[in-house]
Amino acid sequence: MSSENELGPLVRRWGLPVKQLPSATAGIDELQPFVASILKEAIPFIDTAAPKTPSGAKKLWKSKGSKSSPDSTAKVEIIERVISAKELQAVAAKNGIKAKVEEETWAARLSVHEDAAKKGTASWDEFDHSFRLEHGKTEMAFTPTVIGANEAQRWDCTGIELEEAGQSWDKFSLVVEEMRHKVGRPVLKDRTFPVLQLSCAVKEGTGAPEIFIVSIPVPDFATSDKANLSKEKGAQIAFYASIERIRKLEDGKIEWLLGTASDAAGVLPLWIQDLALPGIIWKDVPLFLGWIAKERGKADAKDSSAPPADSDAKEGTEDAPQVTTEATTEPTATTSDAAAVEETKPEEAAPEVTTSVETSKAAEESKVEATAEGTEGAKV
Repeated sequence: MSSENELGPLVRRWGLPVKQLPSATAGIDELQPFVASILKEAIPFIDTAAPKTPSGAKKLWKSKGSKSSPDSTAKVEIIERVISAKELQAVAAKNGIKAKVEEETWAARLSVHEDAAKKGTASWDEFDHSFRLEHGKTEMAFTPTVIGANEAQRWDCTGIELEEAGQSWDKFSLVVEEMRHKVGRPVLKDRTFPVLQLSCAVKEGTGAPEIFIVSIPVPDFATSDKANLSKEKGAQIAFYASIERIRKLEDGKIEWLLGTASDAAGVLPLWIQDLALPGIIWKDVPLFLGWIAKERGKADAKDSSAPPADSDAKEGTEDAPQVTTEATTEPTATTSDAAAVEETKPEEAAPEVTTSVETSKAAEESKVEATAEGTEGAKV
C-alpha cells in the first residue's frame, strides 16, 4: 500500500488551475521554487516504479506483463499502481484542494535500449533531442492520432539549477503545451490536452546522464489569454499527468520509463479507461523507434543525394521534413489511448466490456484492450 506521505498535490490527474501557474513575467526567484516542488514530488514517485538500487523493490506496482514489437529490439515491461480515493482525499484536504477526487490508476512502461542510431533502438543524442528539446514536435510526428500541437506559453528558466534526490539538475524548460488528438471521427470528439510540461537533465559532469519530463494537466487553460487549441469552439478538454525518466545505465544502455494517469473526459466510465491503459501505453516505444528509423533513412538519403562541395548547385534546395499541424493520412496504428469509445452510448458498449461478473479479470482486460485498439485514440 502507498502512504499519503509520499504523495503530493501537484502531479495529479486533477491538475493545476491557471491561477496556480507562475506569472507570465516570472523570474528565477519565482520559477526555481516552483519547479523544485514539482521535482521533489515527481522523482520519488516514479522511482518506486523502477528503483535505481538493487535493494529497491517495486512493492507499490503490480506487473502487467511485457510486450514486444518488430520495431523495437527491447521488450516493454508494463506495471500498474492504483492510488485509492481515500489516500488522495487526504492529500487534497491537506493542501486545500477542492477538485473532484477519484481513484487514480497509474500505468507505467519500462524498456532498456542499446545506445545506437540503428534500427530497433536509438542513440542517447536522439532520445535527448526528441524528448527534452523537441518533445511536442516529436510526439506529434510519431503519434498517429495527434492532429495539432501548440506551445502556448513558455517561461525563461535560464540560470535555474537545483539539487534534488541526490543529483544536480539544470537545462530546465517550462511550457504549457496544447495537443489535440483524433479519437474516432465522426462519431467521437477530438480531445485537447493542455499540460504544464517541465523538463530538465542531470548537470553534465555531476552524474550519469538523465532526462526528466513531467506533465501536469491545466484543466481551465481555455480561460487563459495564452490558450489556442483549448479555446477552440467545441473543444473537449481531457487530462493526463505523466512522469518520464530516461537515463544511461552503468552498462551504457538507455532505460526509458514513463508513468501516466489519464481521463479522456468522455461518457465511457473511468474504470474502463483504466483497464485499457496498461495494455496500450507500451506502443509509444515501437512507434517512436519506427519513426526515428525512418527519419534516419531520410537524412541518409538526403546526404547521399547532396551535390559535391564544389558543385554549382544552390545550397538549401532541400529542406528537412517539416512537422505539420494536421495529420495527412488516417493512422494505421493506435497509440496510448485509454478512451477509444468514450462517446459510444453505454448500452452499445456494454457487450464488449461489461462481462466482469461472468469472466475472469484477465479476460475482461483483454476485451477492453481489444475495444480500445479497434478505434483511434488519444495520447495519454
